[in-house]
Amino acid sequence: MSISVELSVSMKNIIDHTFLLGDASNKSALIKVTSVKDLGVICDSKLKFEEHIIDKIKRAYTMLENIRRNFSSVDTSTFIMLYKTLVRS
Repeated sequence: MSISVELSVSMKNIIDHTFLLGDASNKSALIKVTSVKDLGVICDSKLKFEEHIIDKIKRAYTMLENIRRNFSSVDTSTFIMLYKTLVRS
């Protein structure tokens, strides 16, 4: 098994590359992705974390809505305890 890289340089000095995996008779191109999740952290191709932050905020609001829906009759101290345990964890 060998790994090869094909590079092409355009007039604007932008390098485009294709990674191929396989032996000489059977090569397949690796798929390009815009973001990857590793150890629970989502990072995009520009090493930004916006997608990760958006995902965490969305999960926190979802959990908060679940608490509001299922525990609507609890007092304030119990609600705060549930919030700190389930949303902020």
